[in-house]
Amino acid sequence: MVKIQTQNFNYSKEVENFSKKNFSSGAISSFLGKVKQNSENGTVSSIDIENYMEMTKYQLKIIINDIKKKYFIDDYLIIHRFGKINVGDNIVLILVASKHRKDSLGATEDIINWLKIKATFWKKENTDKGEFWLDQKPEDSLHE
Repeated sequence: MVKIQTQNFNYSKEVENFSKKNFSSGAISSFLGKVKQNSENGTVSSIDIENYMEMTKYQLKIIINDIKKKYFIDDYLIIHRFGKINVGDNIVLILVASKHRKDSLGATEDIINWLKIKATFWKKENTDKGEFWLDQKPEDSLHE
């Protein structure tokens, strides 16, 4: 399941619900992305995330189809927020259930990397030194 939303989410509750739903899976991996306070642009107060919803949904379908071809997964949950998000708040949650840890860990890592590269989310940092649109970083590349 994919959720693109403005409202925050409760990490513990999402993990608990996902775990109950996937009680027969042998592994569940998670990634939680949060707004960090310090960046190369200064002290961050918030970020603004914009997206083109229809294109984002389309790209996420492609990402998930690729993941399902590469890994044996039982289930997944992606929650990605947009709008103004304050320091320390949640941005993205990825949960992947599978029979084995190798598939759940690999799928989780690939999903976050693909989200940073292929999905149409644009991030602007609001810092003590001004506003800065963020570019893709070399470490966000795919490990295929």
